[in-house]
Amino acid sequence: MNLTLTCACTLALALPSIRLEAKPSLPASDETLATEKMHLAPGFAAELIYEVPREQGSWVALTEDKKGRLIASDQYGGLYRVTLPIIGSNDEPKVEHLKIPNSINGKPIGGAHGLLYAFNSLYVMVNEMAGKGIWRLRDTDGDDQFDTAEYLRKCDGGGEHGTHALVLGPDGNSIYFVNGNHTKPPENLDLIRPFSMGEDHLLNRLWDPNGHARGILAPGGCVCKMDPDGKRVELFAGGFRNSYDIAFDANGELFTYDSDMEWDMGTPWYMPTRINHIVSGGDYGWRSGAGRWPAYYADSLPAVIDIGPGSPTGTIFGTGAKFPARYQRALFALDWTFGTLWAIHFKPDGASFKAEKEEFVSGKPMPFTDAIIRREDGAMYFTIGGRKSQSALYRVTYTGSESTAAAANVAPTLEANLRHHLETLQEPGTGPDATALAWPSLASKDRFLRYAAREAIERQPSAAWAEKALAETHPQAAIEALIALARVGDKALQSKLIVSLERFDFANLPAELQLPYLRAWQLVFTRMGKPAPEICEKLVTRFDPLFPNTDLLVNRELVSLLVYLDSRSIVAKTVPQLDTVKDTNISIASDAVLSRNDHYSKAVEGMHDSHPNREAIAYAYALREAKVGWSPELRKTYFGWFPHTTQWNGGNSFRGYLETIRKESLKKCVTDETERIALDKLSKEALIAVPSNIIMPKGPGKEYTAGEIANLAKDGLKGRNFEQGKAMFTSQLCINCHHFGGAGGNSGPDLTESGRRYSVRDLAENIVSPSKVISDQYPSEQLDLNDGGTVVGRVVVEENGKLFVMTSAFAPNSLTTVDAANVKSRQRSNISMMPPGLLAALNKDELLDLFAYILSAGNPQDAKFK
Repeated sequence: MNLTLTCACTLALALPSIRLEAKPSLPASDETLATEKMHLAPGFAAELIYEVPREQGSWVALTEDKKGRLIASDQYGGLYRVTLPIIGSNDEPKVEHLKIPNSINGKPIGGAHGLLYAFNSLYVMVNEMAGKGIWRLRDTDGDDQFDTAEYLRKCDGGGEHGTHALVLGPDGNSIYFVNGNHTKPPENLDLIRPFSMGEDHLLNRLWDPNGHARGILAPGGCVCKMDPDGKRVELFAGGFRNSYDIAFDANGELFTYDSDMEWDMGTPWYMPTRINHIVSGGDYGWRSGAGRWPAYYADSLPAVIDIGPGSPTGTIFGTGAKFPARYQRALFALDWTFGTLWAIHFKPDGASFKAEKEEFVSGKPMPFTDAIIRREDGAMYFTIGGRKSQSALYRVTYTGSESTAAAANVAPTLEANLRHHLETLQEPGTGPDATALAWPSLASKDRFLRYAAREAIERQPSAAWAEKALAETHPQAAIEALIALARVGDKALQSKLIVSLERFDFANLPAELQLPYLRAWQLVFTRMGKPAPEICEKLVTRFDPLFPNTDLLVNRELVSLLVYLDSRSIVAKTVPQLDTVKDTNISIASDAVLSRNDHYSKAVEGMHDSHPNREAIAYAYALREAKVGWSPELRKTYFGWFPHTTQWNGGNSFRGYLETIRKESLKKCVTDETERIALDKLSKEALIAVPSNIIMPKGPGKEYTAGEIANLAKDGLKGRNFEQGKAMFTSQLCINCHHFGGAGGNSGPDLTESGRRYSVRDLAENIVSPSKVISDQYPSEQLDLNDGGTVVGRVVVEENGKLFVMTSAFAPNSLTTVDAANVKSRQRSNISMMPPGLLAALNKDELLDLFAYILSAGNPQDAKFK
């Protein structure tokens, strides 16, 4: 789960006025639960079933047992069983705290992110407590209580990017589970798919400058398949960042809603949250830091549809719902950050799908965590909560006039059936016939068919099909075959691979083959090593005339390739373009952000004027590795470009990436120390104006509790003063640590969309008691030193035997250097770097104006200021 205070932008479609129902016997005591603030698709109604008491935690996972009862998991605590009232009844649900057998170390099983009731057992994916991994609970004496617990598989991971959901396989005899990118695949796997997953970066990758996922390699987030007893486990697909849930459609096709890395916004490697069609052996391109693969890499698979920034949580298909047919076939994907439950409508597209998205349910705040279609009544049940915020259970039913009869199944396409057959050839022991059967599909126009065929061929001994690959003449089939051979073939074949690739003239290749062709060249080098200088020089002669190209994505790959091959002219041709090249992907970064909702658009009005040029950043990223072709004039122009980037806005790591590119360029591209000092000064010249006329609070203030703040706002935030709220956000140093509306610091979470996931009370608790819940993305550590000293802070960088520690969130660039050899022990600190007491200087009006400013996403037109 990506239950973090993440980046800040979403689409809020205008929906008609919808009838909503709330149980009269369950009045909402928290504004988080108010159904009148929800919007639903036409014809649907929502009803509050259960307001989760604070002592029962915050529910993040659901499953249905054989008696139609729901079982829910508190993110940091136990399991609860809910006997539901029938639709239309005013009865209250019965909620039981399940008595769970002890796990290892005598501690109860809990803290689960995933639940599945199947095979007369409750499978529990433990995340936050002892015994991380998959547990199987059973009732062996028939008393309707689980009395045995079996530890099936250890999953080495935890937290928001840890162990996640489990679902029943379409064959009815297997279980699939998904884990985030901070979780290692289970040990002793019986089968590994994809077969040959690597990092495959032509140039040295930059790790995240804030330290997130530093050192974590492929497969990152992954999906595994196991038998009911957990005896046989295989890696099914990988390359995800942090998918919290997975879901099968009626035909057994698997999908997920994968997260973005919001800290990367503004960079060339940023990708929004997206819906992925998960196939056997699929690699979906997540690599840590700046290594995230672009969607066009031929050895990975693209998204079915991009959603935008967000924090994906639960997914479920509408199969079995008493909804109109369109919604029975839809994937429902939940977003915690922006309070949106999407309906994803698929249309077959060859061996995969295209899709459209629809806002099915949304609210403010409405931090969605999980959803389920209940067999007993065909209704949707969903939970909100997470990270100890107010939790609740809702029911969604259809009250419109359309038929809710079971929808007819949409038959798989011929291409989908062929893909399924190719996937059977990926099983071990299929033999040489697999190569012959799969080979024709290498020439297919369908990307998913080509991928399935290549994966099947890679599983056969490469010596048996290497000559066939080297001799292939069909351009599409040859590129796929040579990619396969580069990935799994003997390194001694590199020279033959180069000769085979040289047979194809780049200029005469169809446009759709040019990027795969360049990727094939990259893999020949990443898997088999850099060729001899004379070979590199020959290849430079081949590729140098191709740059610049009319396709800017081709240009990205050519710059990297030519820098790698030590072209003496690529620097001179690329540096002048830093200020002239256009950004082809503004829609992914800025336009998509601005379109997600109108009030966010207003909050970051004018952002286009400071929008980062992703193409120029991609060029600078590659040029930092250039060892030849520099002149004093080119270096001056190149380093003189960096001050212009200080006007650009991006995610929490955006500024750090640019600074790292600048520093690495100084180290690798400049040899004269005097020149390096001058260029260092030139490239650090700031263009950002320092804020002035800061308005300080008048007070008198006091030490507020979260309950007191909630009580002050019990009648709603109305008639507040926008300018005073904005001034308090600056004077209380919020802007120093937090991004807001595309500006601000990066040492804390982005606060722009707080209003979509937090009530006043929940936001108050995060400010008043910042150490209560500390996001995995903003940890701090205590370093006990051999010399008796102690350093507490966030380890930002570890390199060359030193740790660089941010000890103050208000001074993120002032790092304390610690010799790694002097560290006696290091452990996670339970103290947040955000200090308490930040509200103590504010009087009542200043406090409420500040909360209105934050919860409105800085929109002066919000109703809170009317």
